[in-house]
Amino acid sequence: MPESLPAPLQLQVPTHLAFVRPVRKMLEGLLYAQGWTEDDVDDAALIITEIVQNAVEHGSRGDGTESVRIVIDARTDAVEMEVEDPGSGEDPRTALERDVETPVPLEESRGRGLFLIYRLAGDMQRTLGEAGGLCIRARKEISAS
Repeated sequence: MPESLPAPLQLQVPTHLAFVRPVRKMLEGLLYAQGWTEDDVDDAALIITEIVQNAVEHGSRGDGTESVRIVIDARTDAVEMEVEDPGSGEDPRTALERDVETPVPLEESRGRGLFLIYRLAGDMQRTLGEAGGLCIRARKEISAS
């Protein structure tokens, strides 16, 4: 079993929701190859799904003409994920200002993505990216056995 990837995986994916699942599946494969448990893989996969889906739905036009930058550093003890959207969608300051520690009321049909990422990741940061969009960094450590 490999100890870790020799370098972080860097991707540029089109801003279309059809690319969310392949990114998730790629991450799952990387983590299973590192010996991660199913529960830990599921948590990390949900994190990357939420981040990439939010980047497409909120940080871009969502028409596939732009790209989302993704960096995945998968190791045997943790995975670091960084996703930056192009910034052509909603104002990224909205996501920067959102309270991620308080769950969204149950009657709301949307708005749980950042809360889920925050709760599942051991560490999450939100910043403005180089292109003016939102950049989310999340770190998920493997659970103690």
